[in-house]
Amino acid sequence: MSTSQGFCAIAFKEWAGVCQALGEGRQSLIVRKGGIDEGPSGFTPEHQVFWLYPTYVHQSQQGLRIEPATSTKDSGTESATSPQEVAIHLFAAVELVEHVASEDRLAVLAPFHVWTEETLRKRFAYRRPGLWVLGVRIFHRNPPWTLMPSPEQLGCKSWVTLEPALSTAGLLPVLDDHAAAHQARLLRAALGLENDRRRP
Repeated sequence: MSTSQGFCAIAFKEWAGVCQALGEGRQSLIVRKGGIDEGPSGFTPEHQVFWLYPTYVHQSQQGLRIEPATSTKDSGTESATSPQEVAIHLFAAVELVEHVASEDRLAVLAPFHVWTEETLRKRFAYRRPGLWVLGVRIFHRNPPWTLMPSPEQLGCKSWVTLEPALSTAGLLPVLDDHAAAHQARLLRAALGLENDRRRP
């Protein structure tokens, strides 16, 4: 993927602790069912590249197996009345999309994420059984972009629009090409997709 030029106006909301794990190379996938604001149809994996928009809504000490190595100065909890400034510096490129319809398949994902088993099973069972799994390669930017959330960005939703769109120039991969390809092969094998070369 070339990140030397271009802009992206799409961001994906995810727990800050998960964003940190992705940014440190300790996680290589995203799972999603869908937020309350997304209606009965739930989440749709409609974007192949996007910024990660860290949030603390619903994040709890019990939600992650590995807590973030560093803490923030405040809770960062989103609020319709007093939104906190958001730092955006991670960019995701989707390399695999799979819908997991059997709860028995969740265990094979454990090496690739930092959620607790309980958290993942609750997400799987919410509304109707199933989860979207997105295998991603992460890029980072230094210094981060900072923004104040707009009213449209608040609430339980996955996708939000950034205005203006943010430049992707100067992004660097979190994992080098060899490590990223190795991680992608392991994830495909875990999901039984090693002979399936489909791309989103």
